[in-house]
Amino acid sequence: MARRTQILDNFVAHLATNTDVLEENITKRFAYLHEVNDFPAVCMMPQSELRIHRGADARQGIINLFLRAYVYDGDDVMGACDTLGASLETAAQSYAATQRSIQLEEARVTSFRTDEGLFQPYGIVDMEIQFLYEVSNEIK
Repeated sequence: MARRTQILDNFVAHLATNTDVLEENITKRFAYLHEVNDFPAVCMMPQSELRIHRGADARQGIINLFLRAYVYDGDDVMGACDTLGASLETAAQSYAATQRSIQLEEARVTSFRTDEGLFQPYGIVDMEIQFLYEVSNEIK
């Protein structure tokens, strides 16, 4: 299995374990609001991958991931967005510590925003996340 796929698959499982989002409501493809039936829901879209060459054949990879979460709350949609966003951010920041076996060194949230109630009673949370990992020469 390719490292990139393994990192993203494990991240889906990590989010399901460490947030209130059910695993079946987390997808590795982008979904628009009208496609979502169960809330909260998370979709993600992997972006570019950058390679850093450290010398002596040591390389690191950085995967950029765009994550979008949808909530539904008729009473306090902004509170629901903030709660889910904080939960997703905490889960993303703790992810690297659980994935040392696949040489994941760091996971960090680089941007975070909500729709500020624009789509009430629905809410949208957007995040950009970076995963830094060691690229090995082994093909598995």
